[in-house]
Amino acid sequence: MTEKLEKLKQGYTNLSEWLEHIMAAIVLIAIVIAIASLWEPFKEFLHTRTESGSFLEYMASVFDIVIGIEFFKLLCKPRKDTMLEVLMFVIARHMIIEHTTAVENLLSIIAISILIIVDRYFLKSKTLN
Repeated sequence: MTEKLEKLKQGYTNLSEWLEHIMAAIVLIAIVIAIASLWEPFKEFLHTRTESGSFLEYMASVFDIVIGIEFFKLLCKPRKDTMLEVLMFVIARHMIIEHTTAVENLLSIIAISILIIVDRYFLKSKTLN
């Protein structure tokens, strides 16, 4: 009986891995489409570059794609450090693009600091010197 359960568990594990690969392929297609669609916002930015906020509007589109790329990496290599990278990009996007208060900025900085500490001391990553 336990052998059948182990085979069933292994089947579920294999199925979940295949579903992750399918989702990664769908996300990759969406990223390629999003990158290709950046041309129109870029042309609009060139025309409105002197207006207030036009650069941040364009950067919001770029950040969305970068976060998508990081999410794709997370689907391909589900590791703790990859997840931390995704979280850092999401927090950075929120802090840079959105109109946030000083308290929200402080909380974002604290959150990124905590993620760096976790990465550096708990995950034993030496990426930041």
